[in-house]
Order: sequence, then structure tokens, then C-alpha cells
Amino acid sequence: MKAGGHQKLGDPELVGLCLEGDQAAWETLIERYRRLIYSIPNKFGFSQSDCNDVFQTVCVKLIEHLSDLKDETKVSAWLITTTTRHCIHVQTLGRRDVSDADGMEEAPDPTVSMEQIRVVSDRQQKVRDTIAEMPERCRRLLSLLYLDSKSPSYEEISVKMSMPVPSIGPTRARCLDKLRRLLRRKGIQ
Repeated sequence: MKAGGHQKLGDPELVGLCLEGDQAAWETLIERYRRLIYSIPNKFGFSQSDCNDVFQTVCVKLIEHLSDLKDETKVSAWLITTTTRHCIHVQTLGRRDVSDADGMEEAPDPTVSMEQIRVVSDRQQKVRDTIAEMPERCRRLLSLLYLDSKSPSYEEISVKMSMPVPSIGPTRARCLDKLRRLLRRKGIQ
């Protein structure tokens, strides 16, 4: 199968190919969930270096435990749980280092629960998945506006999309309307 064809496969098919040693399937699976994995340590307020470490650790855990997944349709849920637990572990180690240094232990933030992080991360992944299903023009524009970590300006988006700057706002509004309709059809508010 060509590498580009992997993107159209569902998680169960990708997992099967990964378990057979298909490198393109691994790359597709990691790329599919890269933003989801990174979003969690970002919510914890980790530095970019720590986010990179969390991402790498979670990817290694995925490789090690992929054959243990009971339901291949739940890859995102497994990643959310694993990433969140690892972030809590890293945060706890960091707090322990800080508390050892100054003799005081910082209490965990009671307003953020693991369940809240899981729900928000799961919803964000569903939105990203829905954006990926949209027509190319909307998918590219919404990705540049809302998902690109570099936060390109309208001028940069204009060049990348060959679209006049004054057209970006109205096109964005139409694309967001399409996205809302698609999300409603999927039961996502």
C-alpha cells in the first residue's frame, strides 16, 4: 500500500498494519495523533522541551503496548489516558524536585482533574478529525488558522493559500459554519 493511502485507513486497520511492521502505518498513526499528544502537556503548562519528552515517551509506550490494546478503535482514548498519566508523573517529579529544594511541597491544582483533561482532549481530537474530513480548502485554512503552532498571519496564509487577505475572513466564516454542521451531525457540541 502506498504511504498516502494509509491516511484513509481507520485506526483498527492502521494498528493491524503497525503490528505487521508497516513503517508507513506507524508514521501515519503517529502523525494522526501528534497534536492530541502534544495538547495534553501543553495544558499542563510544560515547556516545549518537556512536551517533546512527553511526546517521545508516549510514542515509545504506544509501540510497546500496541499489541495489548483490547479495542483498536480506542487508540485516542488510550493515548489521552497514557499521556495524562505521564504528565502527572512528570509534574509530580518536578514538584518533588522543587519541594526538596525549598522545603515546601506545592499542592496539586484541585480545579483540574484527569477526567476533565481527558474530556477536553477527546473533544479536541474529534474536532481535528472532523476538520480532516472537510474539503481541502477549508481543511487547509482552518488548520493554518487554528492548528498551526506557528500561528501564521493573514498575510502568510494569503501566500500559502493563494487567497487575497480580504477573502480569508469570509472564507473562514463559511468553513466554520460547515465545521459546526458536521460536528452537530456527529453529536459534538
